[in-house]
Amino acid sequence: MQTHPSPPPSSARSRFLRAFLSLIAALGLVAGISAVPASAATPSTYFGLGDSVAAGTGGADYIDQTCLRTLQAYPTQLGGTNAACFGATATGTDNSVVSQSGNLNASMTRVTITVGANDIGAGQVANICMGTDTTACQTAIAGATAALKDLPTGLTTAIQAVRTKAPRALITLTGYPLLFTVQGLPLAQQPVAAQINGAIALLNTTIAATALRNRALYADVSWRFLGHGIGSADPWIHAPGDSSNWFDAFHPNSKGYTLGYVPAVRPFVG
Repeated sequence: MQTHPSPPPSSARSRFLRAFLSLIAALGLVAGISAVPASAATPSTYFGLGDSVAAGTGGADYIDQTCLRTLQAYPTQLGGTNAACFGATATGTDNSVVSQSGNLNASMTRVTITVGANDIGAGQVANICMGTDTTACQTAIAGATAALKDLPTGLTTAIQAVRTKAPRALITLTGYPLLFTVQGLPLAQQPVAAQINGAIALLNTTIAATALRNRALYADVSWRFLGHGIGSADPWIHAPGDSSNWFDAFHPNSKGYTLGYVPAVRPFVG
């Protein structure tokens, strides 16, 4: 996959996003049909793994200053155990889903995983592209897009690690929200915001396809956040500087977790 040096025309972006969202909706529908459980899982049998988004970073009530977990984290709100951590990646020996899977056991029946953004450096891309150096921004987007080719291997390793510890668990991978409501931003910011949204769309497509290839499920969250990105009148995502915590930037806020992630994930763990 490639990154264009300049943003596509508005009509092309619209067609791309419509096509992407249609794909994700189809994947979500297929997964959702499979995900309806015969009986509700008890809280002790559901674990949430992953990065800062699974940890609930950006929520209002921090309970862990190491992993930046909050009470607004979707695994916590859905009655599960939250083992996610800020900065986590798919694999590795430290601060990864593979290491987090050590908390699981054979009694687990539901496991969700939100991971992949750190593997491709999505946070760094967003920070760089909010600056004025357009060359650095284009380089960062190209690097993140190129890194997507290695993500399926990492995600597959993470899924296998979970299955080793919890062989009966239904595993669901989640996607990420598109960060920006492009039309609500100043005109000068709209092209790069559209490119970042496009990169996240490709990330979500990669996660969804990898989940299906590994007989896992995929929970789409992008529909829930439509019209609530940075630049909207009611943003569910922190813009840089709107919180006293620097690490909140580009993460969902309390509304984003409660109104975005929770209803999107509930059918897979309820």
